[in-house]
Amino acid sequence: MASNNTENQPPQTPLSPPDSTRKPITRSAIHAFFTPRHRAPLGEVSSTSSTRNISSPAGSVAFVKNVHLLSPEDSPSNRASKKARKVLFPASEEKNESGREVLFAPMSGPGVVKGKKLFPGSGKVKAKAGEGVGDIFDDEVKKEEQAVKERPNRIRPTGRNRVLMRMLGTGSMTGMRSTGPHHCADWRYEVEGFYSRPEDIHKINSQDRHPCLPFTAKACHQNSLVGVGDETGFVRLIETEKDLAPGFSTTYLGIACHDNAVFDISWSPDDHKLATASGDQTARVFDVITQQPTDVLMGHRSSVKQVAFNPRNSSVLTTCSRDGNIHIWDLRCVGLASNLGNGVTEQKPVNSILQAHADTTLKKGVTPRTDVSVTAAVWLINRDNLVATASEANSCIKIWDIRSIQTRRKVPVTVESTTTPPHHQPPKHRPFGLNCLSLSPDGARMYAMCRDSVVYAYSTTNITTGPIHAYSHPRLHASTFYVKSSVSRDGRLLATGSSDGLAVLFPMDERYLDRSSYRHGMRHPEDSAPAPSAPAPSAPATQSGRGVLPVAQHLKVGKGVGLVRGHEKEVTDVAWSVNGDLVAISDDYQARCWRNDDGGVEAEQLRDCGEDEGRRWACGWAEKAT
Repeated sequence: MASNNTENQPPQTPLSPPDSTRKPITRSAIHAFFTPRHRAPLGEVSSTSSTRNISSPAGSVAFVKNVHLLSPEDSPSNRASKKARKVLFPASEEKNESGREVLFAPMSGPGVVKGKKLFPGSGKVKAKAGEGVGDIFDDEVKKEEQAVKERPNRIRPTGRNRVLMRMLGTGSMTGMRSTGPHHCADWRYEVEGFYSRPEDIHKINSQDRHPCLPFTAKACHQNSLVGVGDETGFVRLIETEKDLAPGFSTTYLGIACHDNAVFDISWSPDDHKLATASGDQTARVFDVITQQPTDVLMGHRSSVKQVAFNPRNSSVLTTCSRDGNIHIWDLRCVGLASNLGNGVTEQKPVNSILQAHADTTLKKGVTPRTDVSVTAAVWLINRDNLVATASEANSCIKIWDIRSIQTRRKVPVTVESTTTPPHHQPPKHRPFGLNCLSLSPDGARMYAMCRDSVVYAYSTTNITTGPIHAYSHPRLHASTFYVKSSVSRDGRLLATGSSDGLAVLFPMDERYLDRSSYRHGMRHPEDSAPAPSAPAPSAPATQSGRGVLPVAQHLKVGKGVGLVRGHEKEVTDVAWSVNGDLVAISDDYQARCWRNDDGGVEAEQLRDCGEDEGRRWACGWAEKAT
């Protein structure tokens, strides 16, 4: 009766309670792959087995109960152990079904026998009762090894080694293990696939329906919205995702922030707060959910040029202004009630760096300028207590520690600062200011947009050595301080505005700067355009003569392509969305979205289709690099 009840019970699942009537799992029931490797001697064939009775009639198949797995040193795939076994235990004269000789290890039992495989490629051995079984090489192991060898060679991901080399100030793979040239070393494939359609245009109009100039564009961190600030103090949010309503041409949300122009905006790490820098000498913080101001940052004596949230603390901000001062703010501090009402708090700076970029190297008796405008301020990603700033006076970048009280010193003390490049030093050359600073996603590189129409790349851990390479384009001109740059979220592309009426894209992989990584017949970026000839002594110095040519003498210069036919006037600011789209704003009262979501098919068609039947109307595309 007990046996019948046991047979009628439903089969147990892994979630069923333990059953005392079930037999415990023996070692023979476990697959050989999951048994530990050891050097214990082979066990003899048992007379009983839970899987199959080995005391069956002669000629029946029996299985080994105790499975022996070799250690990694004695593995059949080890060449040294394979040679040793061939010397000590020569191959058997018998051959298996595939015609190959069978090798086996000696038995610890009374006799040594020759085994055969039951099926080709199987690890099971058939033997007569009372006989031992040897260790047999499996054909599947050799087939897998052969398949691995036949795989195509690919470039190994550098991973942490590459990040380390970037932090040390070099992106070249020289000295590391390399099997050959870069398999995809044509830099044009990175940037030639961008295009823009008529539905990717957003008209910038004021609240009374009049066109107005946009000054800044910044993308959110967690969603596909991009904020655009204009000259009327209005910030509009635009949806960049192609398939989401209301589309790029319609404003998703608008916030009236200031009564003066908004020069810069910044999003908190969680996108719940929006900070704005305005020409009314203040910066404000808004709650995006309620669209109401929460804090007013007062302390500057001129237009605020930039505002930036700390990337790890949404309560800490920094601002820089045309008055030459840098302020640090902490929203957790108790402030005064603002005249704006509605619970708005008036904040005072918790730390200040006065006259941050004033020239202190002048001779005695010469009064330095006290109104050197600070044009850029960014937080370093790897060290969140450091702030990097730039000015309009020269291309010097200074790094400050916000924990140091600078107001007690006559001259502010920096942590690090860059030197002036050789092609900016007088008397042969003149200095150029910096428009903005951008950081790579890993924080190892800093990119400075300079007024000499060149983007310089620095190593954040060794910034005192100066720029390590640069980027330039024949149509990249930074005639004003409103022309800025931005790095994509994946760190692959660098986008800049231009006074020539277009945006410019540069591939950021530093292997493109190395001539040795280019296959025969591929153009190096420096060979994309002919080098400008030196101007005559009596001729005035041109932009290419004083910018591109001197840079190439000191640094490696990477090239890019321009996004043509999309704008009619100066392109000022650019921003990358989370989905990889580029938003560029221009003085033609428009914001345009550039996409690269079809592998370059649309861009290629726009380049080749011509003007028939209005196919290119209101469209833009990446130019063909030569």
